Amino acid sequence: MTKFQKQMLTIAAAGALTAVTALPAMAFENEFHGTFAVKTFLSNFDNGGLLLKENTKTNNYTEQRTRVQYIAKASDDLKLVTHFEMNTSWGGQTAVAGIDTNGGDIDTDGTNLWVKHAYLDFNIGKNLNVKAGQQAYKDKIGGLLVDADLPMAYVAYKQGAYTLGLGYSRFNDENTLTIAGDSYRGDAAGDLYAIDNTFAINKDTKVGFSYYLNRDDSGVVAGDVERKINTLGLFGQTKMGALDLSGFVAMQKGFSHTIAGAKTKYHGWAANVLAKMKLGNGVARTGFLFTSGDNNDDAGSNHAWQTLSSNGASSAINSYNESGMMLLVRNTSMGGTSTDAYLRKPVTNIALLHAGYDASITEKLYANGNIGMAWLPASDYEMGYTGSATNGGSDILGTELNVEVGYKLYKNLTLKAQAAYVMLGGAYNNKAPNSLGVANSADPADPFTLRLGAHYSF
Repeated sequence: MTKFQKQMLTIAAAGALTAVTALPAMAFENEFHGTFAVKTFLSNFDNGGLLLKENTKTNNYTEQRTRVQYIAKASDDLKLVTHFEMNTSWGGQTAVAGIDTNGGDIDTDGTNLWVKHAYLDFNIGKNLNVKAGQQAYKDKIGGLLVDADLPMAYVAYKQGAYTLGLGYSRFNDENTLTIAGDSYRGDAAGDLYAIDNTFAINKDTKVGFSYYLNRDDSGVVAGDVERKINTLGLFGQTKMGALDLSGFVAMQKGFSHTIAGAKTKYHGWAANVLAKMKLGNGVARTGFLFTSGDNNDDAGSNHAWQTLSSNGASSAINSYNESGMMLLVRNTSMGGTSTDAYLRKPVTNIALLHAGYDASITEKLYANGNIGMAWLPASDYEMGYTGSATNGGSDILGTELNVEVGYKLYKNLTLKAQAAYVMLGGAYNNKAPNSLGVANSADPADPFTLRLGAHYSF
């Protein structure tokens, strides 16, 4: 090797060492997280679309959900968050709404990869955080207006004890208006504007108020020219020793009008109070939820609580997870790959009193039990009664009893068993039609579900 070659080799080695030394400062941190859940159902109600009937056969089926999250982290102030989902019903061969069942048949080949989240998360200075892209958003009033994944830009500004959140989402922009031969996007769209204000009085108490504007012009093709719903909510939470209290009150005001000129005014409201307290080896919980309904007494007014509207109609993507219910109201934390089979979906026109206890039996074994009784503030319209017809003797929707037992087999693997039973109330007596207006020849059977599952997280 010549002297020149040795010099060049020394320079190259020094350059490589310098590059390797500098690499950690420039490299991305790659994070992978995820979950896998499989669950088997035995139920006369669960399957995502069963009606209440007097004679129903028991469904038996198994479904699974895989979620994989990849985070590309450039620094503590900048990262890209992606979240992918694969849902399969064992034996399923065709994609259906809400559950992509491709890949469940023989040889398990199918295309069922969905993009759940994809957003940029970055800080501007020390007090401002921005999230832009497909992300999860739940309102500050328990998810009663919206609890869903949305294409959204959300800015959070924190200064001392005060936090301000500003959000905008366009979740429907498929329709176009044609004016003088030209088509325009954006004039027939569905939008959400959110303002969340939270103030921490001290480390144990916080209060806040939020304002949401749902502007829905996307229903023009369905006969609605414009629909606007204003929602104002006040909320708070405090801890007093072992007792944790929280609650909110919210009101809605808005209007919609059709191409034919018919106008409807909206006046809905909702309220909730929750209490939790450590008791023995677990936590005792109780709460009450009220959301207004409408008996259709005035064609020009609607007093029912409205959820996020798209195409001129309320959607079914709100929730009330704090209830602990499995069948009465939509609770996304208790379901499977589908969160469609509930007596109240969307969560509106319901008063619900509930209580439960979460017991830690051992380090690996737990058991949760819940009871809830619900009734309908506006049963006449909800159950399809008109004129002088009356319901079956009461407004009681039903009473649910449920239990969940779990065992942590490994640090990341939990085996679960769930059971729930609803004793239908007087609102369904005397051959009453169900909530979808389908008449029964006899009183419908009480809904029940039995579930066995395993949940793995990493």
